[in-house]
Amino acid sequence: MKRLLLAVPLVLALLALASLALCIAPAAPAAPAPAAAPATEAGSADLTRLADDVVRDVEAIRGWKFKQAVAKQFVTPDQARAWLEKEIARQAPPDLIARKQLFLRTVGLLPPDCDLKKTFLSLMEGQVAGYYDTDAKVLCIVKRDSLKRAGLVERIMLAHELTHALDDQHVDLAKFLEARIGQSEDGDLAAASILEGSATALMMRYLPRLQLSGALDLAELLAYNKEEEEHSRQFFAAPRYFSSFLATYICGMNFLARGNVLTLLLGGKDVGDEVLAATKDPPRSTEQILYPEKYWDAAARDEPVLVSDEDVTKRLSQDGRVVVHADIVGEMLCAILTMPKDTKPDPALMATSAYWTNPAAAGWGGDRFYLLAAGPSAEEARKTLKDPRAVWFTFWDTEKDRDEFLQAYEALPMTGRAAAKIGSLGAAFFYGFSETERQAIQAKLEKAPPRMTRDAKPWTM
Repeated sequence: MKRLLLAVPLVLALLALASLALCIAPAAPAAPAPAAAPATEAGSADLTRLADDVVRDVEAIRGWKFKQAVAKQFVTPDQARAWLEKEIARQAPPDLIARKQLFLRTVGLLPPDCDLKKTFLSLMEGQVAGYYDTDAKVLCIVKRDSLKRAGLVERIMLAHELTHALDDQHVDLAKFLEARIGQSEDGDLAAASILEGSATALMMRYLPRLQLSGALDLAELLAYNKEEEEHSRQFFAAPRYFSSFLATYICGMNFLARGNVLTLLLGGKDVGDEVLAATKDPPRSTEQILYPEKYWDAAARDEPVLVSDEDVTKRLSQDGRVVVHADIVGEMLCAILTMPKDTKPDPALMATSAYWTNPAAAGWGGDRFYLLAAGPSAEEARKTLKDPRAVWFTFWDTEKDRDEFLQAYEALPMTGRAAAKIGSLGAAFFYGFSETERQAIQAKLEKAPPRMTRDAKPWTM
């Protein structure tokens, strides 16, 4: 689901950063725009004219040219929802969503009664302001009755989505997403952070151009944010797992700015070169997104620990129960998982990468989650998810890092979970096993540990 390039109203980021537009130096002059593609929806002629104007600024900020014009149109909220449902069905069939949902519920990122797909659709229906379809190559802006002003909000959303379109023409986003999305939760967030971070960086650089041209009325922007307060309340009332969608915008921008967001916003170099580099050699974890130096600095690059799925599958599969799903939680979701329950959303803090990790998650070195189910065949077990069990291995940079996460995670009220330290840098969590089963599996793993590597070199706990 994270491959969808959605223009979620960035209320938090805009509130935290828009005031910077008042003091930023003028940007470079805009270049001529390519001819607009034909409009296909009633009322989209105005959108086309507005988009042509925004195209010039997007090209000037990024320093790239559109290779061809981008088709653009207004869509209704119902049409946007239909597109979302179609994309989800295409990318994630029901059995995969069921396994993802059980994985997220098991580790504690979703409550037992939360329906992953329904909640996602409900939240996005109220939040999505636009989207770029990487297959149809069409930019769509959701037309809402509340948008009665002279195009300021639509202009900002256009800048965001046109950046996706521009990146697509220089990178081939569909190909990038096809290769990266769906391997793990952590990998999906890392990939999404590159794409949403690119569009967010340009959008935030666009704000001072609007201010200098007289088009940015901060009171108007705040009024729009006021209208979106109800949607924001719905977003933050949802399980915290869904806040990771917002994190990709904020943390992705900081990652592409190499940790220097203020310099970026104050007229520093745009992130186009970083987009090209990161899509060619993608970051392997949200840890690298959260700490840009762990990716961009070759001497400090921090690759995650990788486990041999083949070895683990052999050790866990027994008594008619097989591994039906494997995943990675990652540092960002570990932080969301262990965030104190009474933590209140803070717009100023949420607009920084530091908000999206914490001491319990810091020092993450890697993890791998295995979901098991029973059935006469592996295919049947994947479909029915009968009698599920799970094992989650986590790996840490230091013993202290491991113990801090153990303490924070074990404090969460969960039933049917047992924890065990493995070596000085590892911890395993067992879900749904009897004590006898758990001890037998742990003894087997200690006697014959699975192969593990870090940066293509053998690694031990």
